[in-house]
Amino acid sequence: MASWTVVKTFFAPSLLTDQGWCSASVLSVDAEGMISNIAPGASKDCDVSLQGVVIPGMINLHSHAFQRSLVGKTGLRGSGDDSFWSWRQAMYQQVAQLSPEAIEAVSAYCYMELLKGGYTTVAEFHYLHHQKGGVHYANPAETSMRVLTAADAAGIGVTLLPVLYSWAGFGQQPLTEQQLPFRHDLNSYLRLLAQLDQYCENSKLFDWGVAPHSIRAVSESQLQELMVGLAQLNFKGPIHIHIAEQQREVKDCVDYYGASPVRWLLDKLPVNDRWCLIHATHVDSQELKMMRTADVVAGLCPTTEADLGDGIFPASQWQHLGGAWGIGSDSNLCVNATEELRWLEYGQRLQDQQRNLLAAPGQLVGAELYKNALAGGLQALAKPKARGFAVGQRADMLVLDQEHTLFLNKEKDQILDAWIFAGVQDMLSQVWVGGRCVVEAGEHINAGRIETDWRQLLKSK
Repeated sequence: MASWTVVKTFFAPSLLTDQGWCSASVLSVDAEGMISNIAPGASKDCDVSLQGVVIPGMINLHSHAFQRSLVGKTGLRGSGDDSFWSWRQAMYQQVAQLSPEAIEAVSAYCYMELLKGGYTTVAEFHYLHHQKGGVHYANPAETSMRVLTAADAAGIGVTLLPVLYSWAGFGQQPLTEQQLPFRHDLNSYLRLLAQLDQYCENSKLFDWGVAPHSIRAVSESQLQELMVGLAQLNFKGPIHIHIAEQQREVKDCVDYYGASPVRWLLDKLPVNDRWCLIHATHVDSQELKMMRTADVVAGLCPTTEADLGDGIFPASQWQHLGGAWGIGSDSNLCVNATEELRWLEYGQRLQDQQRNLLAAPGQLVGAELYKNALAGGLQALAKPKARGFAVGQRADMLVLDQEHTLFLNKEKDQILDAWIFAGVQDMLSQVWVGGRCVVEAGEHINAGRIETDWRQLLKSK
């Protein structure tokens, strides 16, 4: 992104800030793309006058970018039960075909699509560390660097979450041949984190965090030692973990540990507001209260959870408790933020047989969905929570075309509600990341190069 000029001042006719909607505002951006001031002003005083409603870009708190390459390959009905576990076999087959070049190309293509879908930051839960059979690359961070290079090409912000993955199941079951590319022991994992810390140290676009894959793939002793290692590094970043996604996982955990995954984790580790529990689909009322006490973020991926037949997280109960949550694209079958939010609300309606469940009384549900997902997403990246623009944030902006037919005679929260529940792609006219325009008139400015690279790799297969 170094070749893309940072714009210093923006005029917004309608701007969503953490304090609410503001009219005729000037948003000032420093040389590193961070918001330095928000104040009333006029367009004549600004470098760029944004034509429309300006809202913060959405945080995607859980992505496996490479899985975008699975589109169209997992819909064949098998002879037995078809679930997450059968889908996983198709995913493993795809993993075996991905070179570092392919990881970079598909990630860049996926990130370009995510930007067009309203995301400006993605937390990449990255576990493709090694070659087929577990053979290490000369550079231990080879594939991690490929992901960051892809993000740079697309112009999206990334919090890279390298995954600690050591075992195939509870009781330290050996990894299968297909899982060997994911393998790390704790020492090699901590070395990788140190390498990433050095690389991301001075970047406003890139950050990193920690991701023990799940409590079935990491042992109790590893988790305890990881906490000690992170404390020694004075680590203050995010910690993400898959948990309670499938009923089989919950049963296996109860059989081995004598407790469900969420209960076990919260009893054993010093879990706090920097933790994001991905999926947490199969939890009971007491576990929700435990999660709320720990102040964790629930990382919800409605389209992937639906695609895999996982189940539905009790979001309306979580909302009643005041719990934080955010959205992710996970398998990237869907790359649109509004669709994830729509699925989240509609899933609760189908389950509870009521409407407008994820809004406080007197509030429009679409606007509440967006603002709450934004705040929860920021918390999941260990950033200050906000429900709109705030000084100190990166200048990541979405410009909604206020002249779109479906926006006519609507303003403020009504526009968000219309976009989320009736949204089509041409409603989003521009996307800015760090004060740099990356999507103009619905088209990514680097689409030619990104699409060519991915097409060439597909043709070489």
